[in-house]
Amino acid sequence: MMRETTAFMDKITTSLARNYNQFPLDMESQRPKNSLKEAFIRCDNKNPDWNASQENLHQFIVDGVTKLDCFTYRAVNQVNGEPVYWNALQQPFDEFKTTDTVIYQADAPYPTADMITAWCNRQRA
Repeated sequence: MMRETTAFMDKITTSLARNYNQFPLDMESQRPKNSLKEAFIRCDNKNPDWNASQENLHQFIVDGVTKLDCFTYRAVNQVNGEPVYWNALQQPFDEFKTTDTVIYQADAPYPTADMITAWCNRQRA
């Protein structure tokens, strides 16, 4: 199970690092690679007997991954007068950005927590 967990963590870390490359986050600690590492350490410290069971891994996704600061940042472009929001799970930022891209931070994540959870679960398969 540990090998599967490592592969899962590597897969989501690599994907998010690629998609957030060139994204102007406020602090280095908000970068997905750093944030995921911290979330995993918090989970491990909270429960030293933690193991990578399906239930615990799901809890890590819900309590850790969906709450990463990077998901509270938005990037939006205007296309034919309509806002088009960047989806960090589907597209690298450097492919989305234009000279007119507006970036801001919101209170809630986007993609939404359920979208992030579903994406993570697909990465586990």
